[in-house]
Amino acid sequence: MDEISADEQARLEKALRKHRKSLSAYPNVHNVDVGFEYADGSPTGRLALRVHVTEKKSKTKLKRVERVPDDIDGIPVDVIQYNPEPHLVRTDRFDPLRGGVQMMNTSKTTAGTLGMIVFDRDSLQPLALSNWHVMLQNPAQPADVMAQPSGVDVMGGVLRYDRALDCAVCVLAGRTWSLDLHELGTATGLSDPRLGAKVIKSGLTTGVTWGVVEGVNASTFTIVPDDPAMPEISLGGDSGSVWINRSDSLAVGLHRAGNDEAVAGGTERATAVRMIAVTDKLKVLVFDGLAVSTAWIGGTCRVLARTAPNTECSVEIRYPSGRRSSAAGLAPKRSDSTGWVEWTWRIGTSTARKPGIEYLVATVTLGGATRSIQRKLEGHTSTEH
Repeated sequence: MDEISADEQARLEKALRKHRKSLSAYPNVHNVDVGFEYADGSPTGRLALRVHVTEKKSKTKLKRVERVPDDIDGIPVDVIQYNPEPHLVRTDRFDPLRGGVQMMNTSKTTAGTLGMIVFDRDSLQPLALSNWHVMLQNPAQPADVMAQPSGVDVMGGVLRYDRALDCAVCVLAGRTWSLDLHELGTATGLSDPRLGAKVIKSGLTTGVTWGVVEGVNASTFTIVPDDPAMPEISLGGDSGSVWINRSDSLAVGLHRAGNDEAVAGGTERATAVRMIAVTDKLKVLVFDGLAVSTAWIGGTCRVLARTAPNTECSVEIRYPSGRRSSAAGLAPKRSDSTGWVEWTWRIGTSTARKPGIEYLVATVTLGGATRSIQRKLEGHTSTEH
């Protein structure tokens, strides 16, 4: 499979949006996406609109109205048998916490994978990310608490979740953490999945496995092995793993399910939720080296950065007027032994500032490398509000 262009993928996804409803109405269809077409379990090299069914039947066993068309608007339509199941199992404790290791709800007996450490967009509080079906009971309970790996090794309570996207985050109460994905390195940011892109994940059961993005829709995508001789790319316990691009380590998806045995002529698949959709829904960010918290007028703001250990660092804060802040807390610093550095200061209540419209700009210099980030001003210009 070769990676396709962004324009070609956009054309296919436009067709998917147009025909999703009609294709989803056929019997046994549980997902519709665009991706590579298959014949006898092998990719043909063509791209197609694809309907995923629980059981693929020959046309002779289907009524005429139940038969999916061979093509729509000149685009082939492929029927794929794929039965994804959540992946759950358990293993050992890790300190510091990191992606790719076991986590579980203290009220459940099944476990999944802690995908990665992310940050709350407003406060920059570190949080653990995984699947909804890993973190929560059904129905969700106020006392849903996560542990790593289990029992008394508590991490903290579930903070936010979304069942439709099968994602959730929990707080980290008294546990140290790392941005590392076990045996894989660190995600460098976010990206959309690209058809044909080679991806990799670190899961609880199968460890580090490689695959190719072979189907995408608005919220999820599917991965197949990029080497037919490769063992399973996902098994029970891998739910919650994070898929990243092999080329640039950008996070593209949150693993949610897969088939334990090869189906549809020997094709194994895994399903992931688009990471951009996950982070938007949960209001979190994947740390890419620099972040700024909510810029509350009259409140405290925070800039967090990471570089090489013991590096000279400085920050410059400019308000929309162009004025440079001289607030206490913005002096030059040296990064700590793990490379982290942060600044915290109070934003004044000048009536010239326009909350919700104007932006604060933070320019950080880390050992000679300079980077800027902006954040919209929030709140009111009077401390009486």
